[in-house]
Amino acid sequence: MIEYSSPNTNKPLHLGHIRNNLLGFSISEILKANGNNVIKTNIVNDRGIHICKSMYAWQKWGEGRTPENTGIKGDHLVGEFYVEFDKRYKAEIEELIEKGFSQEEAENKAPSILAARQMLLKWEAGDDETVNLWKKMNGWVYDGFEVTYKKLGVDFDKIYYESETYLIGKEEVLRGVSENIFVQKEDGSVWADLTNDGLDQKILLRSDGTSVYMTQDIGTAKMRYNDFEIDKMVYIVGNEQNYHFQVLAVILDKLGFAWGKDLYHFHMEWLNFLRVK
Repeated sequence: MIEYSSPNTNKPLHLGHIRNNLLGFSISEILKANGNNVIKTNIVNDRGIHICKSMYAWQKWGEGRTPENTGIKGDHLVGEFYVEFDKRYKAEIEELIEKGFSQEEAENKAPSILAARQMLLKWEAGDDETVNLWKKMNGWVYDGFEVTYKKLGVDFDKIYYESETYLIGKEEVLRGVSENIFVQKEDGSVWADLTNDGLDQKILLRSDGTSVYMTQDIGTAKMRYNDFEIDKMVYIVGNEQNYHFQVLAVILDKLGFAWGKDLYHFHMEWLNFLRVK
């Protein structure tokens, strides 16, 4: 199984995604040509605090703008609201610092981030209004992604969505707690202590019960293992995620997935750009 693309639904695909998609698709076709049974897969990061930032910004400052009434491609429009959130958030932080708060305090007390965090909690609780807004804005993004994928000439045999995998990941994490694989701290957060494996401690669930990327990746791994007879899992992701996949491999192995320690991270460097006047 080859995983590539892995977009977030809070912004459009960028040049790094283009390289990722073309590499993943090409590797898949090369492996198929050499007699391998290959499954091309994608995991869409369609939930989480970053998604809620775009949602909150549209709800607060969007003034009813849609791809239809603006003529803007859906993923680009949602991306504009992610940028708008960041601009407003930074202004709030500066205002709080001027009032005497520290940088860390300001980052955690800014109204926009508090609202986005509350939106995430409401989404995980299944609040109808929040979920409907999430579906609408994600729909705009998917329409935009599909246009880009067709232009690139890439496709997938199976697409997974973080909104469907994170709960399975949470179940696996809680199983790990019950089997003393993971540790639950006094504040309710759950951690994997990997110091004996030459790594460090990794958070798997926040104190408020919400999940992190690692939680989702655990759930996605379990779903894939159940859906297909995988003997090799290859992740096409940039090298900034090297440590993440080292941790994931160890955690999957501890949870009993046969191919956990054999997963392969095909990584590449960052793309850097020079603006020339």
